[in-house]
Amino acid sequence: MNRVLIAVLAAAVLTSAALPLSAGEPTYGFKFGGYVKADAMWDNARIYPGNYRLWVEGEEEKNNAFYVTANETRLGFDFWWDEETYKTTAKIEFDFQGGGPATNKANPMMRHAYIKLAADTWALLFGQRWDIISPLNPKTVNYSVLWAQGNIGYRRPQMRFTFKMKPGEESTIKLDAGIMRNIGLDLDNDGIDDGADAGLPTFQGRFGFGTPMGDEGKLSIGVSGHYGTEKYTDLSTDEIDAKDTPSWSLNGDLAIKINRRIALLGEFFIGENLNQYLGGILQGVNPLGDPLPSMGGWGLVQVRASKKTLLNFGYGFDNPDENEWKVPDDGESYTLRDLNSEACGNVMYSLTNNVSLMFELAYMQTKYRDKTYGVESTVEDLDAMRFQFAVKAAIK
Repeated sequence: MNRVLIAVLAAAVLTSAALPLSAGEPTYGFKFGGYVKADAMWDNARIYPGNYRLWVEGEEEKNNAFYVTANETRLGFDFWWDEETYKTTAKIEFDFQGGGPATNKANPMMRHAYIKLAADTWALLFGQRWDIISPLNPKTVNYSVLWAQGNIGYRRPQMRFTFKMKPGEESTIKLDAGIMRNIGLDLDNDGIDDGADAGLPTFQGRFGFGTPMGDEGKLSIGVSGHYGTEKYTDLSTDEIDAKDTPSWSLNGDLAIKINRRIALLGEFFIGENLNQYLGGILQGVNPLGDPLPSMGGWGLVQVRASKKTLLNFGYGFDNPDENEWKVPDDGESYTLRDLNSEACGNVMYSLTNNVSLMFELAYMQTKYRDKTYGVESTVEDLDAMRFQFAVKAAIK
């Protein structure tokens, strides 16, 4: 694996970025890019999983922790073919968050791998890319961009259709629709992914509208949603009859560029069984196997303080419905991550054209609810602070 990766990177460096063919033939080219990023983090309490932050761990005692990692380093290739009737593009991208025996022996993880055919008003995409739903991501130094804290959506294999139209000279309407790989867990331990076992893909769609706002501003707004099912044996009985458990969401996204210095971004969601979309604090169903409802969202203020300095201030929350955390009558205690939130701020400074220095401060709160059938549940609130410093060098 490592030899193949080295060979691919060497070929990218030694090969020119654009390879025009003979006259009259389509033009082919590609670009190698990405970045190298090193992060150092100090926590005043235990944060899961460590190299990036999702929630505060369920431990009563404070426990300081320090991490240094380069796993977010990202490499990729962009390809394009210019033809008369449409443009064909492709992308391959990976980072090093694929796990491994130790943090200094990380495995590559595929992020994107897709082909796109585009004309003036439509496009078709095949491969792995971001979800259609909730398309925005907050600008954080942390690798996980408020996932499990109000930001849902991830990357998955898909087939997507995009249609664009201009109702006016400067306004744009965009419609995305696609079928997605239904990625679930294996809750019944039958060796089959519960999402694939449903026999149907997940359906996603989004309607978006964008228009200029003033001399320097822009407004973008969208409504999106998804629906799919997972199939597994009923967890609440000893029966082997399979049950279909739905997964759905309804989402709104908003981006307002007020001027060249200030921008506002945010998203909101409601839905059920959202663990594969990094919602519900990564909890999809309750101990009986019923879908767990959740709601949440995030907001971010961006300030371009100077040509080299960008400031970001954000907040996000994810709030599963504790009333739907139903447990079996077996005397056991079951723990729900009941509410997860984060307030963070960062500064990103361009030291050179390629190298940026970043600092981020984050305050996290996670509520845990322990529930036993017939017994009043107990609640524990945990909080943590993270100080993070990073150096990032863009490959361009």
